[in-house]
This record gives sequence, C-alpha cells and structure tokens, in this order.
Amino acid sequence: MAMATTWLVVAFVCASAKAAINQSGEHVVLQLSNGDRLTGELIWRNNGLLRIRSPILGDVTIPETALSEVSLPSQTAPDLNSSTSNRSKTNSPPPLKAPATPSDTSPVASAPSSKNAPTNSNSESAKIPPIKPWKVKLEFGYAQQTGLKNTLNYNVRGEAEKQFNQHTLRTTARLLYAEQNNRPSADRTDTNFRWRYQFSKRTFAQALTTYLQDEITQIHANFEQNIGLGYRVIDKKRHALNIGAGITGQYRDWDAGTNGFAPYGEIFEDYTFKINDRITLVQDTVFQYSPEDRAFNIPATGRVAKVNPQAQNYKIRFNTSLQGKVTERISVNLRYEYELDNAIQIKDARKNERITSAIGYAF
Repeated sequence: MAMATTWLVVAFVCASAKAAINQSGEHVVLQLSNGDRLTGELIWRNNGLLRIRSPILGDVTIPETALSEVSLPSQTAPDLNSSTSNRSKTNSPPPLKAPATPSDTSPVASAPSSKNAPTNSNSESAKIPPIKPWKVKLEFGYAQQTGLKNTLNYNVRGEAEKQFNQHTLRTTARLLYAEQNNRPSADRTDTNFRWRYQFSKRTFAQALTTYLQDEITQIHANFEQNIGLGYRVIDKKRHALNIGAGITGQYRDWDAGTNGFAPYGEIFEDYTFKINDRITLVQDTVFQYSPEDRAFNIPATGRVAKVNPQAQNYKIRFNTSLQGKVTERISVNLRYEYELDNAIQIKDARKNERITSAIGYAF
C-alpha cells in the first residue's frame, strides 16, 4: 500500500509539471504604451516582468509598467522562481491594466528592436495629444417661388475646423444670392479665418481675419483684422459659453461712402448647446463700435445721396443655427442671421435679416 501511494504522488507531481510546461507555451498578446503590439509564447511571469518568445525577436522580457493591456492565456503563466505558483494558480485573472507610474524596483529590459521596444508611460511623447484631422462641412440651400411674386434665393456655405495641442483653427466661406421679380435683392460673398490659442482650460487668445464683398450696398472690399482675449464662462459636456473683447482695424472700399481705415472696439460671445447626440444649437454675437464719426453716402433709389456726416459708426452681427444630423455625414441646418451696419443710415439698406435652411455634408 505504501508503495502504491508513493507512485500516485509521483504521478501527480509529474502531471502538474507537464501542465505547467504546456501553459508556458500558450499564445499571448502584449499591447505596448506606445501603441505597438507584441505577440508570442508566454514563457514566464514574475515580479512585474513578462517574458515571451517572439517568432521574430526571440526571447523578450517586458516590464508590465510598459504595457497598456495584457491579454493572458486561459491559465496564468507559471512563476519559475516560486515553488508554489504551479500548484496555487489555476484560474486566469482578468486582463491587466498597467500602473500609472513605473515601479522604482522594477528592472527595465530592452528589446532587440526599437520598433517593439517598450517605452516609459511617462515619456514626453506620451503627453502630446494626437493631431486631429480637419473637420470639413459643406451646406447648400435653394428656394424658388413663382406667381404674384417671382423670387429666387440660394446660399452656399463651407466650414473647416482643426484642433492640435492648444490651437484651434476655423475658417468659413459663404455665398448669398437672391432675386425678387428678376431684380437682385442680395449678392454677398464673405469669408473669415479664426485662430484661437488656449492659455488654460478657461482663458484663450484669438485672431480673426474677415473679408466681405456686397454688390447691393456697393462694397467692393471690406477687410477687418481683430485680436482679442476670451474666457470660457461655461465648460460642461453639453454646454460651452465663451465671452471676450478685443480691437479691430477695418479698411473699406465702396462706391456708397468714404473709403479708408476705421478702428473699432469689439465684444463677442459664442455659445454651443448639444441638445442630444444628433441636434446641436450654435449661436454667436459680435458688437463693434468706432469712436470715429465719418461721412457716408448710401445708395437710394438708384442714386447716391449724402447723409449725416456725424453718423455713429457701429455694427452688430447675430447668428444662430440649429443643426440636426440625419446620418454621420448628412445634416439639416436651419439658420437665423441678423446684421446691422449703422454706417448706412437708411434703414432698408443698413439692416440684413434672413432665415435660411440648407442640407449639409461633412467629410
């Protein structure tokens, strides 16, 4: 009986050793912190180190601190430095996340290839966020009416935005045209480019360059350059509100008034409200005032007429849009736009107010 018991014990120990050897040859996938992936046979795991046998690199020892995720085989690899690990560890733990900082006592081994070599999770390159591609969107709206009044209007709008590090670049271009009884009532082209730099999560600086051409008010070219500072009042997941102030220099070339430069003080705000995953409300307002009173001429009944030479020189722009996603790329956009240029004294000419709808495509 004693001899039989001894043989049973020996057989059990041999079976356990064979199972441990088979475990060590199972497939494992290591996801490195730098984005690389290393696959091979898991040889052993001990004291925060993993050794795998790669068909390309051979035997490689990797510290767990250099990994973002470890996909282990069905059973835990044996600890060759522990006599009890093969008997006590039989069930696989869930995938492991690497610690936030490397251990001071963990040795760091280098791999034969720099491509698959682990990198320190606290390296400078890991702190730099990835550069996002340009977000581009095109909109087109069209409306026509015949009968008592014949009307035609269309609008084309393009928008592109890019973010990288602390920088945000945004540019828009717009074409507006309308006819009423075969006579143009709107004919405008404008574009702008805005650069914002984040000093912190709340504060930023910006520079805004705009260009405008309007055949109805006889403005051949209107250039404006703004620089300013802003502050984010609301910074939530669905709400964002920015306010700021700055100075603007304007140059205007037009048949309907005095050409030349004019300085403006400016205050601005922009607000974004993400109602849900598909509907977003976007609104912005700009108020500009110039202490320089200037003489202006305006078009009136087809003639150029002189108006008050001491007219107050200020402008207001208010825009709001409701953007609804139909798909990830196609959207329906409803816009309300209001513009007032007090340099044009006749009410019918100085104010523009419109509601437009358009189909948008993003890519």
